[in-house]
Parts: sequence; structure tokens; C-alpha cells
Amino acid sequence: MKTQVLSKPIEVLLIEDKPLDIRYLKRSLTEGDADGFDLKCVGRLSDAMQCLDENEYDIILMDLTLPDSEGFNTFISVRMHSPEVPIILLTDLNDEDLAVRSLQNGAQDYLIKGQVDPHLLRRSIRFAMERHQVIQKENRLAYYDSLTNLPNRQLFCDRVSQALTHAQRNDKMVSLMFIDLDGFKAVNDTMGHDMGDLLLQAVARRLECCLRKSDTVARIGGDEFTCILPNIEQAGDLHIVARKIIKALSTPFELKGQNVCISGSVGASLFPDDSKDAEVLIKNADVAMYRAKTEGKNNYQVYSEISDHDVEIVLPPILARIPFMPSAHNQLGKLKQYANVK
Repeated sequence: MKTQVLSKPIEVLLIEDKPLDIRYLKRSLTEGDADGFDLKCVGRLSDAMQCLDENEYDIILMDLTLPDSEGFNTFISVRMHSPEVPIILLTDLNDEDLAVRSLQNGAQDYLIKGQVDPHLLRRSIRFAMERHQVIQKENRLAYYDSLTNLPNRQLFCDRVSQALTHAQRNDKMVSLMFIDLDGFKAVNDTMGHDMGDLLLQAVARRLECCLRKSDTVARIGGDEFTCILPNIEQAGDLHIVARKIIKALSTPFELKGQNVCISGSVGASLFPDDSKDAEVLIKNADVAMYRAKTEGKNNYQVYSEISDHDVEIVLPPILARIPFMPSAHNQLGKLKQYANVK
């Protein structure tokens, strides 16, 4: 969400397709308000996603019944796409259970059409923005890496769970990627930890540039990063993203007037092709990343394309270091079963 400047209007994205409601909301927000609102209206969920990709908004007002999406999943789709923007639901559905469920999943308010006057709507918007800012500050301390400002391991796991739930409901694909930096230790050892920290920050920004706004890149520790790519249209899309990441990381970084050269090893898994279980998908992506390491680094591997023999080679060190996996799976036979190896 953008930092609000008092002299600028509040940027509102209205997701609504009913002409009478649109006219009423426009009048409510644009007449007689000294501070002002700048309102953008779209009538379809797909158009809303495009607007959120192309512009920044301070708040979203949305109905749950649209031509191309209905119900709770409409809200979840927007929430997952733009978690940094507060959302107010404005709907005909006077459903207390739906209201509670929406608030529990991140909506800032749930308003019923016909029960909202201009003063209440404006107040709801301002309170929602204030509450969201407070929540964002608290979440940043608990769920974000302090060095790179990327989501940390805990938030990554939460978003994986959300992405898979949404994908299962909507028959979508999701890709998980593990990224390990090749040559980072040498930078730390020869150029110092301060330079290493600058490099990690620069890597974070480059990874963000490789992804869509709806994707997630996280730092899960040391020189390891992960990506969540929801709503993959086809399996080939993950190859496109992986190649972009490999190219971005192999381009020299200019830090304090020096060129710093590293590369990346990337492993990917795909829901639902590789598994429908979050822990297994995470482990599979890590298996693929280790395979990339053994193939000479500076490349990417996809789990579904790895042979059983190669999985046997890379599984033991993964179990020893990844906390997602139950410690009881310490024998290769059990590991292979847990990995869902064919």
C-alpha cells in the first residue's frame, strides 16, 4: 500500500458491475469531501487484477458477485493478489457467517448495500486504512526478513498453504521454486559480511523484478530464497520464470564500485502434478535445487524431470537441513516414500 500523503486524494479501486451502485458510490466519495478520493471502477475480477498489476491503490472496495467470479473466492483472489492493499467488502449478501469469515481472512470491513450512507462509507475507508497500516507494521516485524524486507520462512509457509487452497478450489496450477546462490560464501569470506548483506539485498530486488505482483519471493535463511507462482496457466510458464531468474542472478552486481559475480541454482515443483501436499511440494523443489547444484550450478531443474536414482542421491542431505520434514523420516526407504517417488 502506498504511503498516504495528506495533500493527495485517496486512490480507490472499486470492483463493482451494477450501474446504480456505481453511481451512488461515486457520488458518496467525490461530492463534498475536502480531502478527496480518486476512484477507478472496474466491473470484472479479471479487469481488477490487471489494474492492480499496473497501478497502486490505497484501498479496494469490492462486491462479491461479479460476472466472472462469485462469493468468498472472489475476495480471496484479490486478497492473495494484493495483500498489501486493504479491502472493504460492499455487498448485497447480508450473511453474518460470510462476514466473519471474510474478516478472519483479512478484510477490513464488511458493509451491506442499502445500509451505508456517504459519511459511514468515508469513515469506514479511513479507519480501514489506519487499521491496515498498524497490522502491516506488526506483520513486518513478525513475518518479514529484516535485511531484505522479503517474507520470511513463516510467511512463506502461510502463503504456500493459501495458494494451494485457492488453486484446488479453482483448478489452477502453482509452482514452488527454491533458489540457492552459487558463490555467495566466497563473497562473504573475501569481501566481508557487509558486502554480503548488500549482495543479498540486491539479489532480493532482482528476484522481485523477475516475478509478477501476485507472486511471492521469500528469504528463508542465509543465501536461500523461495518463490511461489500462483495461477500458472501452463507448466511451461515455470521454465520461463526459472530462465529469467538464472539470467538475472548471473549478471554481475555493482556494489560499492565493484563488480560482484555469482549465479543461482534453481529447483521447481508443480501443483498438482508433483503433489497436492505442501510439505512434499516444498521438499520436491528442494530436491530439484540440489540436483541443479550437482549438475554444475547456474541452472534450473524441475522435479518431475528428475530420475529416481538422482532423487536417491540428493535426498539425505536435504532431510538433514530442512525443518519442513518430519525427523522420523531418516531412512532412505522412508524418504523415497515420503517424496512420492514413482
